[in-house]
Amino acid sequence: MPNVRSRQAKKAENPYKRSVTKSLVLTILTLFLLVVMFISGQFVRKTYSLHPISGTSMAPTLTEKNMVLVKKKAKIMRYDVIAFSVDGEKEKFVKRVIGIPGDKLFIRNDRIVLSIDDFEATYTFQLSPSISEEFKDLTTVPNDMYFAIGDHVDVSKDSRAFGFVSKESIEGTVQFDFPTLK
Repeated sequence: MPNVRSRQAKKAENPYKRSVTKSLVLTILTLFLLVVMFISGQFVRKTYSLHPISGTSMAPTLTEKNMVLVKKKAKIMRYDVIAFSVDGEKEKFVKRVIGIPGDKLFIRNDRIVLSIDDFEATYTFQLSPSISEEFKDLTTVPNDMYFAIGDHVDVSKDSRAFGFVSKESIEGTVQFDFPTLK
């Protein structure tokens, strides 16, 4: 009659071998999870970034000390909130796109009138004298340029003060707002 062993008897035979196998499996699983986390972290960093909001220029939409998730290299459309850099400024700006390439415009008395859909809708903004002078000969928003304004226009430093935002200086569009925890 063949020798039949129970499972318990097999386990009792070599606990050291079983312990080493368990440790090896757990080590491999841990390394696999670390590699997956690293690769997904790299993907997230290439696709998204986080920016703090400072100031009140985007109030009430975004408030000071909030964090926003920015999707890099996203298609930019009118009314998107974008994150971008401006030459001579150390921090990123977060503003709303009002004028897109091809929009008609004209300048009168340091004011810009932006036409949306052939003057079906218009926006009028007071410009700084230097930007008004820079824009005076334009009839459309140039290719790869955007006119961006803060939602709180009374305090916002935006395209009215520093001019158009170039497509290459735009990091991406705001996808999500993380409110401040108090």
